[in-house]
Amino acid sequence: MNKKILGIIIIIIGLLLLLNSNGLLNLNIGNIISTYWPLVLILAGAYSIMTNKATKIGGIIVLTIGIIFQLRNLDLFNIFNYLEFWPILTIITGIYFIFPFNDKWNVEQKDKINPVAIFSGLSLRNTSNKFKGGVSTVLFGGIDLDLTQAEIENDELATLDVFVGFGGLDIFVPEDWNVEIKGLPLFGGWDNNTRNKGDLSLPKLRINCLVMFGGFDVKDYKTK
Repeated sequence: MNKKILGIIIIIIGLLLLLNSNGLLNLNIGNIISTYWPLVLILAGAYSIMTNKATKIGGIIVLTIGIIFQLRNLDLFNIFNYLEFWPILTIITGIYFIFPFNDKWNVEQKDKINPVAIFSGLSLRNTSNKFKGGVSTVLFGGIDLDLTQAEIENDELATLDVFVGFGGLDIFVPEDWNVEIKGLPLFGGWDNNTRNKGDLSLPKLRINCLVMFGGFDVKDYKTK
């Protein structure tokens, strides 16, 4: 669902740029971007709050930062004039990462997953017997994804789309899975530590990824 929404947003932006370049609209694109770019943070934070069952802290942080910058850009309120606020915020953020508020495993049986960690951490265990993949997003956070109790139906292909930005992702899979990873590393990377990769006789998990300033590992359960 989130991929469709993203696609719609990109199409709308493309249409506006096309109409503007052909003189059908008179928009100052540069001014609009410089003024309203915090809306990206606001939407990302709101999405994380609505979808992340494990913790809302990360979404709240991103949403708050977006609101602060948007208010400043609209000349409604500039918190940057209160310099004593930022050391306190920095200290609170550091404490959060040292002592996370939620380290419990969340268990679900969905055939398709959508874990999101934005300025937060998440531990998710999936036990579906018809696992088909899904989407996993990490931004300034971390996710532990346990698939050791999940099953892929015979002759089926499960596909997991992964985005990791300034964070980390650990994926644990059954030893009888064939894991294939394809993607683009930008100052980041990944490791496939499973022992049966390339075995075409086994259920296959394909991971498509974009990794920026971060990384992720895939391990079978005996190396967990």
